[in-house]
This record gives sequence, structure tokens and C-alpha cells, in this order.
Amino acid sequence: MLLELVIITLFGVLLGIVTGLTPGIHVNTVAVILMPLAFVTNPYYVAAIIISVAITHTIFDFIPSILLGAPEADTALSVLPGHRLLLEGKGYEAVYLTAIGSIGSMLLSLFLFPLLLIAIPSVYSSISGHIHFILLFLSSLMILTEKGKAKIYALAIFLLSGTLGMLTLNSFMVPQETVLFPVFSGLFGASGMLISLQRKSTIPEQKKASVPVKTSVAVSGSAKGFFSGLILGILPGLGAAQATVLSHFLTKKGNDREFLISMGAVSTSVTLFSLLSLYTINKARSGAAVAIQNIMDFGYGELLLTVSVSLVSLGLSAIILLAFLGKMISALSSMNYSKLTKLVLIFLIFLVLLFTGLPGLLIMATSTSIGLLAPLYGIKRSMNMGVLMLPLMIFYAGL
Repeated sequence: MLLELVIITLFGVLLGIVTGLTPGIHVNTVAVILMPLAFVTNPYYVAAIIISVAITHTIFDFIPSILLGAPEADTALSVLPGHRLLLEGKGYEAVYLTAIGSIGSMLLSLFLFPLLLIAIPSVYSSISGHIHFILLFLSSLMILTEKGKAKIYALAIFLLSGTLGMLTLNSFMVPQETVLFPVFSGLFGASGMLISLQRKSTIPEQKKASVPVKTSVAVSGSAKGFFSGLILGILPGLGAAQATVLSHFLTKKGNDREFLISMGAVSTSVTLFSLLSLYTINKARSGAAVAIQNIMDFGYGELLLTVSVSLVSLGLSAIILLAFLGKMISALSSMNYSKLTKLVLIFLIFLVLLFTGLPGLLIMATSTSIGLLAPLYGIKRSMNMGVLMLPLMIFYAGL
């Protein structure tokens, strides 16, 4: 059975690479597709595939967001600092930094594993009734960090994107499991690409040498992402998208490297904690966790399986990423960036149409219009996270 599990995990890693590199194909979609297999084969094998896909996805989904500017909800805030390093010839470093964060958060999770089994239920019971206040605090930080009159623009964009969220998240036009794809494709993907095309950005030659990272920066970024993921990854309706906002404000302004490390840590830790929550508080906090909960009882043995598969998947993913990242960067650098951006934009539109139909295209067009406002007014694009934060704030406040 051990050999079979290893083979299954390898298959999950390969599938996770595909979902990570392809904008629009999310882990939740794959988990739903794989669930019926549990009725015709060993459910432990199906769970191992889902876990390995989910963990591997957190390593590879930064490549589209950093190298191509086509983010998902969990990586949307990485576009700006990642793209900035890319345009400085440091795209390899940007992706490398997120991998450091992912590995750092996993090591912290293993080191603190016994403590986490006690801490997660305690944290959940302490703050579960105050989610709206947590969101209000994060939202206020986002707005107040802007200077002068920019605060007014920031508030307007936050409310505008929040209104978009309330209209789309409660809409019957697009299934709830896919509605965020056109929303984020417009707010952070298409809008960024249009700005890039207007500015006629080009990708300079990329440096592929090993990147020295200070131990203090690696530890600091990993720890901030880890604890942001711990707090927000176990709460209902919250996840990596909100944890990155918290991590953003824990990181020193202008420290792109530490922020990218924390982004990688957030992505992996939220995924891991959503699985650990099945055992500690009997709550599923992600699509992958829901799928596993539906196909098996989750006890201590299943918890050990989760941790083992996660560790192996992350290690293999990091090795594969670092082995082939240089070739990916070289291929990208040799291409016409303007044409590549147009192709990715067309591909995004095609995927939105494929997964969400014409209503999804309408949502994408609307969100793209809103997404253009922040860069045009010199406001941080993180204000567009109001699309999730405002609806959740209102929901948990009982309004």
C-alpha cells in the first residue's frame, strides 16, 4: 500500500503542476471531479491525490501571477511586487522567494505540529465570533495606509469592488464555485495586462543565478505568512486571499522579497490548515477539505496521512520547480511580451467563457473596469480585495 500511495502522490503532484500553471483550473474543481472515484477505488488513494494536488498547486500557481500577470484569488496580491522584480530582470528570484516561503511554512508546521493540535481549536473558539471586526480592522489598515486624498479614492475603490462582490457572490448567473474566476481575472488579471499593453512593457533579460536570501528575511517572511495563514485559514469564509492582506501589513513597506516569501508561506499554510481543521475542529475550510470529508472519516490516522503526503508533495514540487524554472524564464524572455500578454488575455477570456459562459464574460468586463481604477489613480491594487472583504464583513455582522 505504501508503494501505491507514493505512486498516487506522484500523480497528484503532476496534476497539481497542471492546475497551478493553468489560470482558471482550480484545486476545488479537480477535487469535485475526483470525488466519485472514491466509490470505485480506495478512498485513501483519492484523498492522497487531492492533498498532493492542493499542496503542489500552492507552489506552481505563482508562476502565472508573477510571469504572466494572470492571478487567482490566492495569489492576486503577488502580481505587483512579482511583476516589479520580473521587470528588473529578477523573475526567477520572485518565484524562488515564494517557494522559500512555502517550504518555510511547512517546516514551521512540522516543528509546531503538537502545539497546533491544541492551538487551532483554541484560536477558533476565541475569534470565530469576531470575524467581521477582524475584516473591518484589515480593511481600515488598507485604506489608511494611503496618503492624503488618496484615502478617499482608496475607500471608493474598496466600496466599489465590495459592491461588485455582493452582486456577484449572491448571483444565480454563475455557479458559486466558479464565480470568483471571472471576478479576479478582471480585477487583477485583465486590468493589469491592459495597463501593461498601454505602457508597452517588455521583459528584460532575466538573471538565473542562485539568489542569496538572508536567513532573517526568510524566517521573518515565512513566520508572518505562517501565522497569517493560521489565524485566517481556519475561519469560515476566509482563506489565503485575506491572509495575504494581513501578511502584507505585517511586512515592511517596500520589502518585496519578504512579502513574496510571506505570500508563499500563506498559500501553503492556509491549504494545510484547512486540512488540519478537519481533525482539530471537524470543519472543512476549503474545497479539497470538503471533498476529503465527504469520502472518508477523518481521524488521527488520516491526519498523519495528510501531513505525510503534504510533506512529500511539497518537497517534490519544489525540486521540480527549481529544476525547470530557469527554462521557463528563458522561454518567456525570448518571446515578444506584448504578443504574449495578448495571447494570455485571449486565453483568460476563453477560459472565462468556457467555465462561466456569457454571464461570466459580463462579470469579467465589469471587474476589469473596476480593476483599472487603482493603477490609474495611483492606489494599491489590494483595495480591490474589497470584493471579498466587504460581503464577508456584512454577512458575519448579521446585517
